[in-house]
Amino acid sequence: MLTSCAPTYPKEKIVESVQELCEREYSVKVEVIIEGSTMGVRLPLKGLFNTETLQIKPEAFDKITGVMLSASRVALSSDKSIDFYTVIAYDAKVPGAEVVMTRYIYDLRRFFLGDISRGEFAKRMVFDVRFNPQAIIDTWLGDFTLKEQKFPEFMCEQIARRITDEFRESKDLAGKFKVASCEGKFEEDELKFVVDISREGLPVSELIHGKAWHEEVLELCMQKMCYVLYIYSFKKVDQLEAFNKFDNKVLTISKDEINKWRNRRIRID
Repeated sequence: MLTSCAPTYPKEKIVESVQELCEREYSVKVEVIIEGSTMGVRLPLKGLFNTETLQIKPEAFDKITGVMLSASRVALSSDKSIDFYTVIAYDAKVPGAEVVMTRYIYDLRRFFLGDISRGEFAKRMVFDVRFNPQAIIDTWLGDFTLKEQKFPEFMCEQIARRITDEFRESKDLAGKFKVASCEGKFEEDELKFVVDISREGLPVSELIHGKAWHEEVLELCMQKMCYVLYIYSFKKVDQLEAFNKFDNKVLTISKDEINKWRNRRIRID
């Protein structure tokens, strides 16, 4: 009975376990470190990007998702408390460029239990492609360091992705709007999101003075903020604010309005 109850991947061997799985099943050598409750995996991939489009190559994406799967298997079957795991992929021939994917273990457990759909599960991953010219220095691929993922930061990054994806992928919005920036942070008991979203293809007078679309952009941002707070039952917030730098408009609500806004349907004309 003692043997059957033992963890598949004991905490003393969690780093080696991830490395062995990745090498055996995906033929890649990875670096693994743990900082607090966050596990980080750094993955070198030759030919990570299409050099002409700077898009991730499909075969590289398959390797990354495979490594994500290995990391999740170990984290779920270990006696080490892991809340987040992050995979950072890079190509040494493209200095300063990284693909970063982060998941929350609780979401993974809920997905396996059938508590959340595949589509919703995909939206709960924080995905980022970073291009940082300042990183083109000799120490770029030095020692692997990792910052522990904090839950409020994770929610802000997920909200930002949901907002950005909505304007990029929605058939009604794609090509009509430009998202120059989207960033949020918690300040004491307030969640503030600052975006820079403008409408394209309209006369200058309409862009500046506009009509309904100015308010509707902020309403869509607010709906995403409320939805993410709701799905994670996050209650340590008293006020939410969405501010658009393009026109200096702001929308503010109290925490009592979160439930009303979380499923609100926003249509932008």
